[in-house]
Amino acid sequence: MISVAMFAQIDFNLFIREIGNYSRSYSDDHVIDLYENHYGVPRQTLLQIFGGFGYDWGNVTLGLEMSNMLGVPVGDLMGIYNNHPRGNGWGVMAQRYGIKPGSPEFHRMKAVMSKKNSYWKEIFVDYGRSRNPAVARHDSYIYNDDLYRLGYPSLKEMKKIRKEMEKRDKKIMKQQKKSIKAWEKENKKIRKEQEKWTKKGGRW
Repeated sequence: MISVAMFAQIDFNLFIREIGNYSRSYSDDHVIDLYENHYGVPRQTLLQIFGGFGYDWGNVTLGLEMSNMLGVPVGDLMGIYNNHPRGNGWGVMAQRYGIKPGSPEFHRMKAVMSKKNSYWKEIFVDYGRSRNPAVARHDSYIYNDDLYRLGYPSLKEMKKIRKEMEKRDKKIMKQQKKSIKAWEKENKKIRKEQEKWTKKGGRW
């Protein structure tokens, strides 16, 4: 049973990591726009959920999906998550609400995770092409506000969240500039090779 529970935790962690990877090339504001369009959760609430789940969009996605599936307020799930560091709370909270490893409920949860994994992978690719957050309305649904209503955050909490977002966005911009610079360098090298080849009359 311990082995089954361990594999269940691996499933949760894999989903979180993959969703996180999809979002990594975009600013947090961009991701908030996409999630607001898909889940119908207000921007201010998404900010709180993002901060409450360790500034990780994979955790946010799993939290919202599990909350919707179980009919449990996402704030309750955030509390369990924060009481179990390093992401170990997902397996604990799943079992607490009746999703035991290997059970029909667990397989249903895995099916939801698989569907959402594919969905967000495609959405982030589409968003990269269009920069239109409405692409996330493709398979959207209105989230039950009784599940995500968290109350108003303090100014101190919002300041902390925004500071973390700015820090993350600066890191993303730095990585993007680095990638563009590397691409331009490689492109310049290719053009030089082409010019060299042309000068030789198309012969090496």
